[in-house]
Amino acid sequence: MRKDNQRSTGNLTTTNVTIEQVAEDAPGSPYAVLINGDCRTELAKVASDSVDLIVTSPPYADQRATTYGGIKPDNYVAWFLPIADELQRVLKPTGSFVLNIKEPAINGERHPLVMEIIFEMRRRGWLWTEEFAWHKKNCYPGKWPNRFRDAWERLLQFNKQRKFKMRQDSVMVPVGDWHISRMKNLSETDQARDESKVGSGFGKKVANWVGRDMVYPTNVLHGATECGNRNHSAVFPYWLPEWFINLFTDPGDTVLDPFMGSGTTAFAALMNGRNVVGIEVHEPYYQELRERLNEEYEVREVQQPINAITDEQITKYVEDHIGTYHANRLNSLRTLSLKGLLLRKNPYLFRNKNLLSAGEIVKSLLDAYLSSQEETMFGDFLEGLAIYIAENVHGGVPSGIPGVDLEFSKGGSRHIVSIKSGPNWGNSNQIKRMRQDFRAAGSVLRQRPDNPPLVFVNGCCYGRDESPDKGDYFKYCGQRFWELISNDPGLYTRIIEPLGHKAGHHDNNFNRD
Repeated sequence: MRKDNQRSTGNLTTTNVTIEQVAEDAPGSPYAVLINGDCRTELAKVASDSVDLIVTSPPYADQRATTYGGIKPDNYVAWFLPIADELQRVLKPTGSFVLNIKEPAINGERHPLVMEIIFEMRRRGWLWTEEFAWHKKNCYPGKWPNRFRDAWERLLQFNKQRKFKMRQDSVMVPVGDWHISRMKNLSETDQARDESKVGSGFGKKVANWVGRDMVYPTNVLHGATECGNRNHSAVFPYWLPEWFINLFTDPGDTVLDPFMGSGTTAFAALMNGRNVVGIEVHEPYYQELRERLNEEYEVREVQQPINAITDEQITKYVEDHIGTYHANRLNSLRTLSLKGLLLRKNPYLFRNKNLLSAGEIVKSLLDAYLSSQEETMFGDFLEGLAIYIAENVHGGVPSGIPGVDLEFSKGGSRHIVSIKSGPNWGNSNQIKRMRQDFRAAGSVLRQRPDNPPLVFVNGCCYGRDESPDKGDYFKYCGQRFWELISNDPGLYTRIIEPLGHKAGHHDNNFNRD
């Protein structure tokens, strides 16, 4: 249900459930099924002949390399056709598939990949029913030696049969002010059908326009692009999927977007009383959409993680490893040179802090030293715990790549993680070095045969960062980081109790020694 105007009920479900299961749980109300993963495999979860409309914009060739892998233009058709086959399976016979796509310019000419896709899809039984042109009224400026700037994109309509659902009256547009004066004085010619003078067979009867306020649109859609990226590099404008949703579906029908991105299609469908199925491979976009839907709708989440970390596993890890942390605390004191520590300190500061006796000075030095050392040592312990959790939940592994601590696969993407203790861990040079390490890791990992999409993450074990998207990497702190590696939004509180395992016992031993 919309929280602002109580307009409709929305149910959100995530992972490993079919459309039919959700529909049974929420009869009569719009629902959303969100799946985090690669649509090439995740579409298998969608039943055959179950979707009324597919409207999507897949990643364009040679673009979004850091997010979606960057499909080469010469490989694009081979990459897309298996997806089109699955879309053909899930689409109802009366449904429509609208594909927003644009061929890139390569070496001074347009690549024929769009034409090749059309020809191949027709060979597979698709009907290429129509081509809409989206005129982008605020297209990007630019100048090229052999062409002008792109001001339009293709919207290809495919169907499985010639008779399909189409609600033309739902997208009619105002006829315009011109007809007021034009209809006042009709000539004799206007009263009859006026055939084209060039013999084309077309003609018009102007008198048919009398009394009309609305008319059918053309196949050229005029509208601006999305100016705010909503943490996504290529956002659908809201009006675009909404137009096709109104044209090709009824309230209660199901809309599918296999490249969900920021979720514009999801919101357009739910706001108009349609159900939506969204698949998104890029885990940060998926999580962002989940949060936004939770803000806009009263939703019910059904979570079925394939693997989960238990309290018993966490407690066992802490019991086995916390002793090492406390032993390292003690060893750091035993190897400490008090003389060396004193030489690095400002003696005037002791007087300013009213430290007059040797005992007070030594205690102040040790407290400061221990505070600094414990932060580093406990950070190392938490890093080990995070890797252990990712190993159990996602099959993660400690990375052998310099500057990278953890690698794991989630939702069709390979997550490359540098783990730090807290959010304020480094200066500008250290952050620059981490970015360089991420770029180097990307160069290595993209040489692998599977070449999965890569997500670079700076994970911080505590703290907050309200702007996690840093452009070339994501910074997740505290709850967000622990949820990323565990699929459990409550893990950050679940680990508190185990971390206190025999805390008093260890502190007593430390103080005694």
